Amino acid sequence: MLPLAMPGILTGTIIGLAQALGETAPLLLIGMNAFITAIPHSPFDAATALPTQIYIWADSPERGFTSRTSAAILVLLGFLVAMNAIAIWLRQRSERRW
Repeated sequence: MLPLAMPGILTGTIIGLAQALGETAPLLLIGMNAFITAIPHSPFDAATALPTQIYIWADSPERGFTSRTSAAILVLLGFLVAMNAIAIWLRQRSERRW
């Protein structure tokens, strides 16, 4: 049953990932202000979410944060495109031809 349902599961994963990344802006605007300001020094340290960091950097008046904000947006878009490409590739591999 699972092999036949895998294309639908992967399609739902694509939609869910895009929705989770896209709905971050409304959450930020309605008051999600709990964030971590310290820079993480290892992968296991606590850190804030990338969309929250983008919002903080975009609101900063210093000119140096413009390039950081742009780079973080590109990283976020790159992650979304990569995850979509992997899910589409896996979906096409698991589709059964009748």
